[in-house]
Amino acid sequence: AVGVGMLDATVCDIYLVNEAGGLIGRPILTACVDAYSGLCCGYSLSWEGGVYSLRSLMANVIADKAALCKRHGISIQPEDWNCAMLPATLVTDMGKEYASTTFEQIAELGVTVINLPPYRPELKGAVEKFFDVVQGLYKPHLRGKGVIEPDYQERGAHDYRRDARLTMADFETIILRCIVYYNSQRILENFPYTEKMLAEDIKPHASNIWDYGLQQAGAALIPVDYNTLILTLLPRTTGRFSRKGLAVNKLRYENDKFTERYLNGGTAAVAYNPEDVSEVWMIEDGAYIPFTLIESRFTGKGIQEVEAIKAGQKAAVKAATADNTQAR
Repeated sequence: AVGVGMLDATVCDIYLVNEAGGLIGRPILTACVDAYSGLCCGYSLSWEGGVYSLRSLMANVIADKAALCKRHGISIQPEDWNCAMLPATLVTDMGKEYASTTFEQIAELGVTVINLPPYRPELKGAVEKFFDVVQGLYKPHLRGKGVIEPDYQERGAHDYRRDARLTMADFETIILRCIVYYNSQRILENFPYTEKMLAEDIKPHASNIWDYGLQQAGAALIPVDYNTLILTLLPRTTGRFSRKGLAVNKLRYENDKFTERYLNGGTAAVAYNPEDVSEVWMIEDGAYIPFTLIESRFTGKGIQEVEAIKAGQKAAVKAATADNTQAR
């Protein structure tokens, strides 16, 4: 039945450049494919895998696909890619990003995560087939533009990095066109049709079979809004209340409604965004309560940037200590 999403990632067989034409590397395509219909529910293109690419993938799964395609200059009908909810079951391998505590928090939304044994790609046949088809679609059209040929690991082979021409934005538009074809035009020759499907004249495309499956008993999809999804998949830590506010990752936060908690002390579970320390969310009774950063000089910065600033300040103070002593 519709509602079992298979997750996996692959390194694309193409080199990409930045806006200035400088070589960056090979992008990673992460995808969620429905096991029943073969429909690609969502994708993520990134330079690095891990939990961040999975968060982006899940956000893409619940996105309005017609609006997404329109932003890339592609016009589709809603029925061509009619997926804006999470599969109730997600099947992954034992990769560290899938087995991480952060990703497993998605269970709080009612999703069941099943981890398969390692080195068993045949157990995720639907998503493996997706990667093969998509790469087979774009590679013939992009030869000489950074596409890697089968001989790239052989001695004396051509250096395909020198051919790179496309940016990530260019490549994402191409990937989107491939996915639209994969979902709505590719013929599924071996799908096990039932008599009912034949009677209803269901076309042998993933999008049509998906739409048919949505109407059948057993279809399991979970509606969730974007903000709830992102907050659920943020990493978590323990915050401590003190008279100076809520301390999280060595930074202080405030919320006017919790003044009494500052005085009483104690700890709380907190979700935070490593890429922007401007805000954190205390998790209490299933609710995400926002706290705002007190030290505004760090607003909009990531945790690594904050640590670099603090380290630089500490080094500057230490360097001036000898001069201060001499001056005294």
